[in-house]
Amino acid sequence: MVFRPRTRQLRRAVAVAALGALVVPATAGAATKKTPVITKVTPKTAYVGAKLTITGKHFKRGKAKNSVLFRRDGGKALFVKADVSTTKKLTVVLPKSLEKYMLTQGGQPTVTRFRVRVLAGKLGKAFTSVKESPLIAPERIADAGGGAGGVSDGAGIPPAPDGDCDGDRTLNSADADDDNDLLPDPLELSLKLDPCVGDTDGDGVEDGFEYQSAIDLNNDDYQAPNTAIPFPAKTPYPNPLFKDADVDYDGDSLTLDDEYKLWKYTYEVNFTASRTLTPLSYTDGAQYSLSQLTGGNGRRQPTQLVATYAPPQTFRTWLATYGFESVTLRSVPGIFSDPMTEGVLETHNITNMDRVGGTTPDYWNVESDLYVSDNERDEDADGLTNYHEVSGPMTRDWWEACYSNENAYPIKYAGTKAYDNDSDGDGIVDGADDQDFDDVPNIMELSRSLAGNYPIQAANCDTGSAIHDSSVPNKALVNPFNPCLPDRFSRTCPIHPTIGQKYPPFDTEWEPLVLN
Repeated sequence: MVFRPRTRQLRRAVAVAALGALVVPATAGAATKKTPVITKVTPKTAYVGAKLTITGKHFKRGKAKNSVLFRRDGGKALFVKADVSTTKKLTVVLPKSLEKYMLTQGGQPTVTRFRVRVLAGKLGKAFTSVKESPLIAPERIADAGGGAGGVSDGAGIPPAPDGDCDGDRTLNSADADDDNDLLPDPLELSLKLDPCVGDTDGDGVEDGFEYQSAIDLNNDDYQAPNTAIPFPAKTPYPNPLFKDADVDYDGDSLTLDDEYKLWKYTYEVNFTASRTLTPLSYTDGAQYSLSQLTGGNGRRQPTQLVATYAPPQTFRTWLATYGFESVTLRSVPGIFSDPMTEGVLETHNITNMDRVGGTTPDYWNVESDLYVSDNERDEDADGLTNYHEVSGPMTRDWWEACYSNENAYPIKYAGTKAYDNDSDGDGIVDGADDQDFDDVPNIMELSRSLAGNYPIQAANCDTGSAIHDSSVPNKALVNPFNPCLPDRFSRTCPIHPTIGQKYPPFDTEWEPLVLN
């Protein structure tokens, strides 16, 4: 009888200790004992060597703490250690060894759909569904043209038939062009492009536009037989497998990206063309996109005559309608004249560049020929040619290169855009606008050669008289990025220039050159 209480107490103590032993590990290890769940796998198409991201829950936190199982239907599973993981997201690099588990074609591994599953303490209950399982292609080998870096991971891989790449509510299996880049899916696959991504190389230019521009560029007009071919797969021109948007392949002063944006402008804004590749309203494969192929060899013949080109007249109509046709400017008799005693107000037509008389109607015809080239076109009808706005006098870089002896004005005024007729949104089209607020419209500050009544003007820089002397009027010293030129006393030129800042006309080392 004496031992019963002690026995009960001992049993109670053992039970409490055992319960504590059960509770503590259950609480501490709860996160690692739950079954991992996958909710999303991205990207849906990838090459061996690329990285997959798996989203879900109940993963182990840390590096190499989880394993991902890859298995194709009817095949064996491959375990791959994950990279860095959180409890809700992990990444895994697709290893070269995965190619041994792929389907084969002609004895070589080929694109295969792999279902995935995660092992994190516990094994996930099931592999992903077909819809959530990625298509994986063999490793992509860098080519002689500079490699495949930056190209979409889905390049050369068929899109999932039950997906909808372009979100048009038509399944890929029933959509001939899954990414709406105007290239049929079979053609994209043959070119190793991504049929689910409209811009395979990610340079901002659609695959279809680059493809057709390359055909235009490769059209050897004067050869027989004449066979136009698309981009050479191993060289970057214009090539949807290379980031080359900043290259000007056809030499018209407009880059691939510039011409792509202008092409879009023609069918999205001013409706002068439709969204089609044949022909392109702008192409980086020809200086005269407005042309046609004629003769047995398909020679390119320009079709747009200078005499019938409409945008310059559209600009003049806008000027007359909104009262910008005439401008009143102060004469500029001398760089350091007294504004109270010298200078009178004069009224001029806005296209009277030299303020002498009449107008300068053909200022935009840089080549002075019969036909309109892409750089001469004024797609947004703002009075400024594509060249002016893309790489010419309406860009700050042009002035700094053309007049390299002149220090730039400290305020970095923005230039204009060739595909927006009102680049700053103030309601005034760019040619009639005045971006440095010196009351001289942009169109009158395009050229010191024209402003000084010199007939010679080159495409890339003014040419003509070099030294400023008595025969060169001060009004020739135009600059749309400096409000103190041509008029030292304009309403925005500083009354008291900041000490230490050097820019014309306050730079003591500046010799007022009309041209370099």
